[in-house]
Amino acid sequence: MLNNLEKSILYVSTCGFITYKKQYKLVFETNIENLINNFDLFLLEAKSVLTDKEISELKSNFDLSKLNNYVSNLYGGGISVVTIKSNTYSKLLSEIDNPPLVLYAKGNINLLNSVSVAIVGTRRASRYGKEVTEKFSKELASSGVTIVSGLADGVDTFAHTACLEAKGKTIAVLGSGLNEIYPATNTNLANKIVDSGGLIISEHKPNEKPQTYYFPVRNRIIAGLSKAVLITEATEKSGSMHTKNYALEFGRELFVVPGRITDIYSAGCNKIIKSCQGAIALSPGDVLNFLGKNFVESKTEFVQYSLTDQLILDIIDVNEVHYEEILARSGMDSKELNTALIRLELKKVIKKLPGNYYSK
Repeated sequence: MLNNLEKSILYVSTCGFITYKKQYKLVFETNIENLINNFDLFLLEAKSVLTDKEISELKSNFDLSKLNNYVSNLYGGGISVVTIKSNTYSKLLSEIDNPPLVLYAKGNINLLNSVSVAIVGTRRASRYGKEVTEKFSKELASSGVTIVSGLADGVDTFAHTACLEAKGKTIAVLGSGLNEIYPATNTNLANKIVDSGGLIISEHKPNEKPQTYYFPVRNRIIAGLSKAVLITEATEKSGSMHTKNYALEFGRELFVVPGRITDIYSAGCNKIIKSCQGAIALSPGDVLNFLGKNFVESKTEFVQYSLTDQLILDIIDVNEVHYEEILARSGMDSKELNTALIRLELKKVIKKLPGNYYSK
């Protein structure tokens, strides 16, 4: 449970009438613990930070019994609280310009200070993006690196899942409250992360629903927790570009997996490389060497496809595609296409859907 210092910080962080900047000043420029230990003395100190109106609102709203009940309900629901002055708060995260004052957490909070690498990328990952994300995540996790990502569709999901398959530890940073997993389809994945000794965290109160603007701001936590950030596949307008900017701002090492110059899903990665903002990562060893870890390349290789198969996979890529569209875009005759589609189905690379549609 929380001590009075941590409870005081938690309470201030929930005061929506106080800006983050002023909340931060209250935590670091006053004896914040007096909020509970000596409320009148705290109000006197707070006058150097808050307006008279804010002081009055704080005075009328504060209720210690309600705060204690709030804390009890959190912990009763399996949610712990880590404040910026808690011993378990991430040292790396505390060094950024605007660290969250409070993190709500489920799982192993000791991971906040483990050796971590963020793996991020597009929500609409191609097969190539999926393969490289899984390869990097598995190899890094197998070497004892904690994988940090955002639990979003696409690259984030592949990174978390591959880490779990490798029996590694992963941290998911949410853009919503812990009781409002987004996307909802990843609720089971979130539970698996916690059950496997991983961690899910959020700076938002547990029942807060996701908001569009929460996600770009959330990315500062992903970068802040990590010694390095790896982008495996991203478009030029991907949310991963926010994480990239935070990584550069915070002095984190930035790694990027290159893609084909004609592939829009790798356009963001290729642009970063062209502008010399990040280092090219051709194998997990590039990242592990930066971390100072010994690395032996695994014998697992990417699945190799024939030119015909690859052409079909590129056409299907992310969306469901009708047979006639594949036929027209591939330039194959129907016999050749049918043979290739059956071959890919048998390999369980694609699946046939009702209405003669195909998807991955």
